[in-house]
Amino acid sequence: MQDTFNRVLLILVSTFLLHACSVTDNKKHLLQNVVDEYYTVYSERTDFERFMAFYDEQAQLEDIIYGNSLNNKKEIRTFFAWDKGQFEMLAGKPVLTISKQVIDGRNVITEGYFNQFKYNGQVLGPWLFVIVHQFNDKYKIIKQTDWINYTPRKQFLGGKNMNQGLHEK
Repeated sequence: MQDTFNRVLLILVSTFLLHACSVTDNKKHLLQNVVDEYYTVYSERTDFERFMAFYDEQAQLEDIIYGNSLNNKKEIRTFFAWDKGQFEMLAGKPVLTISKQVIDGRNVITEGYFNQFKYNGQVLGPWLFVIVHQFNDKYKIIKQTDWINYTPRKQFLGGKNMNQGLHEK
């Protein structure tokens, strides 16, 4: 009798663990699909509304190097504003190239570089970047932190010093 109980218990626990692993893998796969689509839309830079659809209404964005802190989707929309200025990709390359990506729970860290482009007649880039995203349970971005190595540096220095206050934490 005890032997039968132990076998049934083992089967139930094993089934539960397999199901839990399957659910976790499925969520990671869904998030990977969303992230892949986000970066595809970003790298094509042709459908701004589709790009903005990835963000939650209360999403936050911090551009650490440039010193911007944005507190909602409306501010993020104004910040990115693909319709402002004359933008042109050079050499037929996409806007960005991903070199490494890590997904941990609802957090995604993406490393890569923005390819060289022309903005309002000035050639900019390439720029290395690390972008950190946090997603909610609806697979919308709720927080984004950008680390972008803007060059030429003299044009992008200024803004809020995001390092200020670290010693107080």
